[in-house]
Amino acid sequence: MIPDYHVDLNSKEMSVKFVGTDQIIINDREYRYNLEEVNGNYYILRLGEKVFRINRVSGEKNNQLLLIDGRYFETEVRTNLEQKARQVLSNVKQSNRNSLIKSPMPGMVLKLKKNAGDTVAQGESIMILEAMKMENDIKSPFSGTIKEIFVSEKSPVEKGAQLFLIG
Repeated sequence: MIPDYHVDLNSKEMSVKFVGTDQIIINDREYRYNLEEVNGNYYILRLGEKVFRINRVSGEKNNQLLLIDGRYFETEVRTNLEQKARQVLSNVKQSNRNSLIKSPMPGMVLKLKKNAGDTVAQGESIMILEAMKMENDIKSPFSGTIKEIFVSEKSPVEKGAQLFLIG
C-alpha cells in the first residue's frame, strides 16, 4: 500500500491512505471515518467506534498543534514526495566540510527563501520546489552557512541537479 500521507503525531510516524469518502487506512488498519467541521478550529472525528473532539490550537497548513480530548498533539503532515525529499536530506550527514544538496526530484524552483551567505538552522526552509503540482519545502539538513545557491526562482531542475552548497 502506498500511503497518501505520512503523519507525525507527537513524533510517532503513521501512514494514512484515504479509500473512498468514508474509509481510511492508518498503518495498514482500515477504519470507517467521518470528520465534521463545527467551525474553523473545532472538529468532531468519528474513527471506527470512537469519537474525538479536536481543537486546532495553532500552526500552519502542514504543522499543527491540536488539542484532542484534553491532550495536546504536535502534528506534521507530508505527501509522498515530501517524505522522499525528507529521506534524501536525512541521508546527508553533517560534517566539518561543505555538503552539496541535490534535488530529490525533477521540478520547478518556485521560491528561494534564503541567499548565499545566510546562516541557517537544521530543518530551516531554503526553497520551495514544485513537482507534480505539489509544493515541496526543501530544508537545510543541518545548521550552517549557505555557501552558494546554484538555481534561481522559476528555473526548472532535474532529479540530482545541484541546488545549494552548505557548510
